Amino acid sequence: MGIENMSIVEAIAVIFAVISVFCAKANSVWVYPTGIVGIVFSIYIFIDTEYKLYPDAALNLYYLIMSIYGWYFWTHTRGKATETPITYCNKKEYLWAALIFIGLWGGLYWWLTTYNINDVPKMDSFTSALAATGMWLLARRKIENWLALAVADFVDIGVYFYKRLLLFSFLNVFYVVIAILGYIAWKKWIEKQQKYQISLS
Repeated sequence: MGIENMSIVEAIAVIFAVISVFCAKANSVWVYPTGIVGIVFSIYIFIDTEYKLYPDAALNLYYLIMSIYGWYFWTHTRGKATETPITYCNKKEYLWAALIFIGLWGGLYWWLTTYNINDVPKMDSFTSALAATGMWLLARRKIENWLALAVADFVDIGVYFYKRLLLFSFLNVFYVVIAILGYIAWKKWIEKQQKYQISLS
């Protein structure tokens, strides 16, 4: 899908993806409803294009599930809290993140190579697994999600350019910048929360 073949559907997917990322950076629950719109249109693109990017479609289906889960997790709290706070991962969550990444990377690489689905199986499986791990961390409202997504998005710049999905390639340049800014913003939120808790003690 070269620049001359960019569709309205691709443009809509990118626009809502951009809005969703801004919402994530702002720590707004609107990251999920806007993201879901972009994800649905992206799935349509990946299935409907001449390239038949089924791994990308499958990954976005996972994003859809994680978005629904994250939307629920962010808005359903315990006790007097009005929202789930931003936190760093604990040891158990780091272990879960590592298991998700390694399991998905191995599984996706096997799938791509066994069925000869695309010609960049190593990079595609790596970025897909890392992005999926980042989405899980985002759903859990963990600051480390930005680190995982930044690396995945950086590698995906070249992957999507190679696949001639130029809007998605440029979108990932934007994603890398926002991931860095998002990490900085969320770190400030954590520091603010810590100062508030200290003031109460």
